[in-house]
Amino acid sequence: MFRKTAWRNTVSDAVSFHQDQALNTTIFLLKSFGPTGFLLREEGEVRNFKVCLGDPHTCTCPVFTREQEPCKHICWVLLRKFRLPREHEYSFQPGLVERQISEVLHGLHQTKAHQMENDPSADSRTLSQPVILGQEAGSVCRKVIQAQDVCPICQEELLEKKQPVSYCRFGCGNNVHISCMKVWADHQRLSDREETVKCPLCREDFSSLKLLQKQVKNAAKLFAAAEREKPDRHLGVLCHSCQVFPVTGKCFKCTVCSYVYLCEACSKKGCHPQHPFASRTKRREEWHLVADLSDEPAGATCQPANDSPVATDRLPENVLGCLPVVRVRVGSRLLDEGQQCRMCLQDFSLGQRVRTLPCHHKFHTDCVDGILRKSNSCPLDGYVIYNPLTWRTSERKTSRLLSDFAKPPENNFKDLFIPGVALWDRDTKVIPSHGSLNLEVCCSDKNQRATTAEPLCRFTEAGVGPHSYSCLSCQAD
Repeated sequence: MFRKTAWRNTVSDAVSFHQDQALNTTIFLLKSFGPTGFLLREEGEVRNFKVCLGDPHTCTCPVFTREQEPCKHICWVLLRKFRLPREHEYSFQPGLVERQISEVLHGLHQTKAHQMENDPSADSRTLSQPVILGQEAGSVCRKVIQAQDVCPICQEELLEKKQPVSYCRFGCGNNVHISCMKVWADHQRLSDREETVKCPLCREDFSSLKLLQKQVKNAAKLFAAAEREKPDRHLGVLCHSCQVFPVTGKCFKCTVCSYVYLCEACSKKGCHPQHPFASRTKRREEWHLVADLSDEPAGATCQPANDSPVATDRLPENVLGCLPVVRVRVGSRLLDEGQQCRMCLQDFSLGQRVRTLPCHHKFHTDCVDGILRKSNSCPLDGYVIYNPLTWRTSERKTSRLLSDFAKPPENNFKDLFIPGVALWDRDTKVIPSHGSLNLEVCCSDKNQRATTAEPLCRFTEAGVGPHSYSCLSCQAD
């Protein structure tokens, strides 16, 4: 078969760069023109681009017009839409002939598992969730999200991206990102008379426009401010040496001592030299061992010692128990449309237990507790939950709050006091504050004693010395 474009055996640097862009950019599929034509829009952009596969491939974007090489939009169609492996010989060609395009359309390059996933006949065998009480008449059940299920608009895996989803209520029952459906509905430019949005897969009624708008509003509450932070800000991490908080840039973690972190500047100064360190640049990355930095010259860049990842610190069980948990009850806002756990992408239901992390993300306890027992950070934004240098205050407050609800009110001894001296309750353990002097009052009954922890200046001003009271610290000496 005659070919208009030259065949390539290796990928060029320009196409490899565009493949990186395609895999790291959210692009929406707004419309299909037959099997090989697609209308695309990038996230945050207003202009649409049309991609056509053929010999050669074409795109209306200015990059393709200037370079005449497969741009990120063409690469997105091949890598995301048709799931071509990046190293496949068809993925970096400037064009494909009719036979090769037919192979791509039929998924001959995919594994058997992917073929079963994209097989339309397999949809009838897909599991569905049980019928929900109060479900709208004529609606279908939502399909259970399986591994490798993708959003039909952005072509990204649902369970990997972890964004709130909705589903086609009157057609196929497939799941779609709520944010993608908003882009899809805006592109359809519904008139005031049209009250329903069409499904991008089956073209049947997806849901009412009013319901979709409500889901968009409620789903926005599931995103925490930490997700908008720069990826090189290691949220919740405090440098063990200089106390900078949070650590920005490259972060280092001791592989022996738990919860010991250093910033890049302190690591180059040789702080904590007795143990090896692991490092990462972005808070969502894995930790990798690095060479010893104490002997490196100033300004040198550390190199990983090997590519094997280092295990993260675990969240202590007592800290996990301090994280607030609520049970979903009637009238809870967690039951609103669009509110769901971003791990399993299932709605919150009555009676379920929901845990809130310090970054304000909410999950089913069954979904997140197992993850937190293996990792000390939020699974969505990488926020480090527990650090002994920063957790102590909040832990005390939480423990006191829990004890107030757990214990009945006890007798109040505040009204029984000696001026300048507080009474001692046997059941209460008094911890002296820093820089204070512990004094013990000997009473007539040897079994009854009063203790206090007061600043030294108060007793000095009152003329009280060691002859009047027995000083515990002096006795210890």
